[in-house]
Amino acid sequence: MLRNRWIWSAIIATMGTLQAWDSGALQAPAAIQLLIGLAIAIPAITVVTTASYPRHALSVAVAFVLLTVARVASPVSLPTLHIIAFVPAILIFFTHAVHGRHAATD
Repeated sequence: MLRNRWIWSAIIATMGTLQAWDSGALQAPAAIQLLIGLAIAIPAITVVTTASYPRHALSVAVAFVLLTVARVASPVSLPTLHIIAFVPAILIFFTHAVHGRHAATD
């Protein structure tokens, strides 16, 4: 199961980075880019380090808040930035729905 977590983490990081690039995050100030990077990294790291569904859900919520702050604070328009949080949300919630409580005990 740990190998799957590394694969999920890579998918979360890759898709988040591509979506940030597509949103125009490279034109944003460095502080905004840092918030976006944290929003991508937190769910990716949480997926690997813990099997706790509540912690996974919390990491997605934190990522969503960070992306909201980045979007509001950015002087550059970042129209599709929140899509970054959907990839880990779908992976985490779908896995929990399919495996139920068994996924939390790996």
